[in-house]
Amino acid sequence: MTLAIVLLAAGLIVGGGIGYFAAPTKSVTTTVTVKDLPLNGQTIKLGAIAASATELEVQTPFHNQQVAVDMNTYAALLGYDVTFQYLQDGCNEQDSIHLEKVQGYRSLGVTCFEGGGWSSQASASLNYVNTNSMLMWSYSSTSPTLSIANDRLFRMCPSDSYYTPALIDALWSYGIKDVILFYRADSWGDGIINLFTPAWTAKGGEFAGDKIRYAVETTEFSSYLQQANVQAEAAIAKWKDPQRVGLVLLCFDEGPVIVSQMDKFAALYSCVPFDGDGTAVSIRIMTDSPTQGNHLIFPSLMAASPESPKYNALKGKFEELTSQQWTAYRAFEYDVGFTFMGTMLQAQSSQADDIVDLQIPYCYQEYGAGGWCRLLDNGDRSPPPFDIWIFKPGADKPCVSVIAGRYDIDTLKTTWNTVVLGYTPLGP
Repeated sequence: MTLAIVLLAAGLIVGGGIGYFAAPTKSVTTTVTVKDLPLNGQTIKLGAIAASATELEVQTPFHNQQVAVDMNTYAALLGYDVTFQYLQDGCNEQDSIHLEKVQGYRSLGVTCFEGGGWSSQASASLNYVNTNSMLMWSYSSTSPTLSIANDRLFRMCPSDSYYTPALIDALWSYGIKDVILFYRADSWGDGIINLFTPAWTAKGGEFAGDKIRYAVETTEFSSYLQQANVQAEAAIAKWKDPQRVGLVLLCFDEGPVIVSQMDKFAALYSCVPFDGDGTAVSIRIMTDSPTQGNHLIFPSLMAASPESPKYNALKGKFEELTSQQWTAYRAFEYDVGFTFMGTMLQAQSSQADDIVDLQIPYCYQEYGAGGWCRLLDNGDRSPPPFDIWIFKPGADKPCVSVIAGRYDIDTLKTTWNTVVLGYTPLGP
């Protein structure tokens, strides 16, 4: 490979891979021929573990037909003779299977992978990753318990330590005074509730009853919904208005099942459920339970989408490939791939040990599909604002997901779009 670079006379020139850094003095242009790059002619294999069967259906075409294609096209434009390939797999919602897949990658010599889609999965594999010279990137794990400095998990999404105050302000500004806590029993659900409970009390909020914590393997939710309904009846009687009673429902792929059953519990069905990124933009709710989705509206917080041409340019192909809605989290996933690519090309190595220290400084310099990729010292994304998504009838579809509000990370305040909502929330 022949590279035209500027050598700066009387300046310090340091070569790392094919990267050069020079102290600025007067410049002299010359040509340097770099031969036999370590990655030249190689196919670099990246692991990819989907959190669930549903996610696997989306990730497979996204990784193979969009992300990897764009990575390889860009690498070729830079003059590299290298191919990036995802080894796509899934763990079927099981933490133990996730760990097995990680161990399988390690046995193949693949030390860098995208995984830990659910915080419980990331947690189950983190010790193995740390002790076996691996690197795990997640685009969707948000548990505050995993905000650990100097480990080998990096997250392209913000921690729930920022989501929780956003959720509380969204609830309060909407007019909720009493909440029912209904959540999955894992590190993600527990982490949010542990932050939420004292902060909600400090805000002046009340709790309708004991926490309702369900096992992650649960498929039938009637008994849990009945407990929540009893709490809803008592809270509505106290406040004389179901719009003062909120349901904090923290769920993942089981969310559509819960939503489909809620209309059998009248008091609960009259309350307002709030969630996070587990429910926001759920295609299954929109297609399988549009009536319930529209009735509940389900305000759900998700890291805000950047308003950039780059973000918008990727949207069409993704939605054509997957029939899913393009969101900030998919943009984060796209940026994970390019972070792997960029740091591997800089280091001229596909091994985690050689690129792990490049992750934070590389991301600081990158404005990706999901916006500025800057990471905090603990490896989590620096928090953006949070959009608030709701379900409502669409012009040509029975149910669509639209943005009806935003929590500003600087002012710490929620603003509702009353035009999208169709009404003005009660407020505090």
